[in-house]
Amino acid sequence: MKLLLENWKKYLTENIKYTAFVLDDESSRRMASHAPEGWKVHSHHMTLIPPPESKSRLPRGQFFKGCLTVTGIAANDRVITAKVDVGEEMLLFKITGLPHVTIATNPETGGKPVMSNEFTDSDFEPIEPITICGEVQEIY
Repeated sequence: MKLLLENWKKYLTENIKYTAFVLDDESSRRMASHAPEGWKVHSHHMTLIPPPESKSRLPRGQFFKGCLTVTGIAANDRVITAKVDVGEEMLLFKITGLPHVTIATNPETGGKPVMSNEFTDSDFEPIEPITICGEVQEIY
């Protein structure tokens, strides 16, 4: 039985691509409305555990449905992203860099979603707060 449980746990963690706060449809559309014309929209999630670290699972108490607040936007010629205030909800998450939702990338300049990790806090322009809702999920 112990071997069965160990193998099942290994199977589950090996198939996790990443863990994220996945936006509901309305929140995804709200973020996509900030994408410039001709850019590829990516407003699907906020990564919590990225692919290189996805072998670790979150504690059960970290999975929740709820809403967070977008407080700023940063953009360059390759990517546009929204800064997320996680408040008290996600204190145990180990988000690398600033919590954000990649809004869109510019295919003409070779923009990739991972480039949104290059922004620093000072790159974000404050905006009227936007509420985004969703739930934490492990993406397989």
